[in-house]
Amino acid sequence: MSTIFLYEDGHGNVVDENGGPEPMDYIVDQNEFIVETIATDTEYLGNAVPNESPMTYPMLEKPKNEDVHMKEAKPKREYVRYTVQDKVRFFDLKIEKCMTAAAAAKQLGIHPRTAYRWVSQYNACLDGIFDSCKKVGRKCILTKEHKTTVINFIDANPSATVIEVTEHLLKQFHDLKVSRSTVNNFMRRECNLSLKKAEFHSIERNSPAKIEERHNWVCKWENTDMNFLTNCVFLDESAFDINMKRSRAWSNKGTRAIVTRPTTRANTTSILGAISVSGLITVGVKKPRPAKKRKADGYISSGTVTGHYISFLKTTLDEMDKHPHMKGYHIVMDNAPIHTHENIKKYIEYRGYKCVYLPTYSPELNPIEQFWAVAKSKVKRHRFLQEDTLSKRITEACNSVKQSHFKGFVSHSYQCWDKCRNRQPM
Repeated sequence: MSTIFLYEDGHGNVVDENGGPEPMDYIVDQNEFIVETIATDTEYLGNAVPNESPMTYPMLEKPKNEDVHMKEAKPKREYVRYTVQDKVRFFDLKIEKCMTAAAAAKQLGIHPRTAYRWVSQYNACLDGIFDSCKKVGRKCILTKEHKTTVINFIDANPSATVIEVTEHLLKQFHDLKVSRSTVNNFMRRECNLSLKKAEFHSIERNSPAKIEERHNWVCKWENTDMNFLTNCVFLDESAFDINMKRSRAWSNKGTRAIVTRPTTRANTTSILGAISVSGLITVGVKKPRPAKKRKADGYISSGTVTGHYISFLKTTLDEMDKHPHMKGYHIVMDNAPIHTHENIKKYIEYRGYKCVYLPTYSPELNPIEQFWAVAKSKVKRHRFLQEDTLSKRITEACNSVKQSHFKGFVSHSYQCWDKCRNRQPM
C-alpha cells in the first residue's frame, strides 16, 4: 500500500502532495451504499477455458480396430448430361428409322425416362425439340412501381401489418385489386423483406444533432492515445429479475406458445459491470441500503444511485490495480446522471486513470451492452431450481462468456466509429 501525505493549504483545506483535495472526499460510505462483488477478473481467468490458437487444431484420435455397426449408405445416383448431338441422333433413329423411343434410347445408351421426356417435349413443342417451352402463367399483378411504393411505406412504418400495406397500395392505385396473401408473398419474395423481432430506438437517437455529436466525439478521441482494443475498460449497469424468460417458445403447430410465470411482479436487481477486450473485470450486485430514520417526506431511491456507482468504481479500480499494465487505462461509460457526478471523474483521475464519457444515445459504442445481452440470454436459457439464486445464476452466466467474445464485443463497437465519422445513423 502506498503512503499518501496530506497537508493543510493555509486556508483550512486538506490537500495531497499535488495540491489536490483529500481523496476521502471522493469515497462514499461503503457500508451504506453496498455493492456486493459477485465476479472479478481473477476469478474469471481462473475459471475461463483457454482459447485455442487460430493456427492450431486439436489432434484427432486414430480409429480403433473395433467392429462398428453402421447402416449401409445408399449408392449415389449418377446423372448424365446429354448434348444436342445426342438429341439429334435419337430423333434421327426415331423419325427416319421409325424406331420406338425405347429401342432408339437402348441403341444410343440413353436412359429410357430421358427418351420418353424428349418425346413428350417434342409433341408439346411443335416448333422444335431444342426450343425450351416455358409454362405461361398468370401475369404478376404487382409491378416495380408497386414494389417501390411498398418499400417506401415500410421504411416509414417498419411495424406496419400486411393489412396496412395492402390498404396503402389500394389507396395509391385505385384500379388495383389484390389480396393480402398476394401482398405478403410479394413483400417476402420481390421486396426482400422479412418479419423480425423489433428493436425499439428513441427518436432522438438518430436525430441530426445526435449524429453530429457522435461525429465530433470520434474526431476528438481518435487524435488521442485512447484505443478501445488496447487501453479501455467499459462500465455500465443493467437490470435482472428472476422471472426473465426467453421471448420465443416451442408449441405444437397451430397452437399458441404459452409460458407461465408468477402472478407477482419480481423485484428488479441492479447489476453493475466492467469489462475490457481481454475479459471480465468486475461484476457487482446492488444491495438495499440499511434502514435509517428519516423525515416523513424523505425520499430514498430504489435504483442505483451515485453512491452505489462510486462504491462499485472503487472495487473495479482496486481490481485493475492488481494488473500494472492497466495503469492509465481509460474508464469509458455513458452519460447517465449517476456517472457524471463531478466526484466520479476526480476520483478516477486521482487513482491514476482517465475518464471518458460516451455521446448520448449511443449504446452501440459501449461494448458492455452486448455483454449484458449475452449474460441475460444465458440466465434465461435454464429454469430456476429451488437452490438457485439470481446472483448465483448471474455469476455463472458472466463467468461462462468466452474470452474471444469480449474481443468481438469491443471490435463491434470500435467498428461503429466509422459510422460516426461518416455521419451515418446507428
